[in-house]
Amino acid sequence: MALHTLNFWEIAIDATQISLCGLILLFLIRNHMKFKRLNLNAPSGEGSQKFNTAFAVEAVRQQTELAFNHVLETIDKERQTLHAYFELRESQLAPGLLKSVSSGRIEPISSTKASEPDIADEIYSEIEGLSDQGVSLADIADKLNLPRGEVDLVLKLKRLSIESAKANDNPQE
Repeated sequence: MALHTLNFWEIAIDATQISLCGLILLFLIRNHMKFKRLNLNAPSGEGSQKFNTAFAVEAVRQQTELAFNHVLETIDKERQTLHAYFELRESQLAPGLLKSVSSGRIEPISSTKASEPDIADEIYSEIEGLSDQGVSLADIADKLNLPRGEVDLVLKLKRLSIESAKANDNPQE
């Protein structure tokens, strides 16, 4: 008899679970139908689209403003860190050393130092000369055994200095 009682309760619990699942499904179906009716009865038109567009624009504006403020805060923190670092470095230097450097006499460069050509100037003038002859950037880099980026940088700086000189000569243009 005890065995029949256990089976009865198991069956009753299973039936209760199945009926609860059925009620949940009916509730979901009924809510889904109500939602469809509300969407059909709701005025669809320009008013709701204007609201959605206005909402989206406002959300994007707020997110942009938050991001911009975050960038400004980060820059300000970095600026404060650098300022504190430079103040620390200045305070670590001996005050007597700063006075001696500032009051010291600047000696002119001797004629032997002035007459010695700088190696970098020679290389850069070679780069400019080869470029003026029409040699390609890659060929100049290979010929002088320099990185292409350095050759490109030298040529760009030369072009910028020429453009700057032209702009200074003709300020009215």
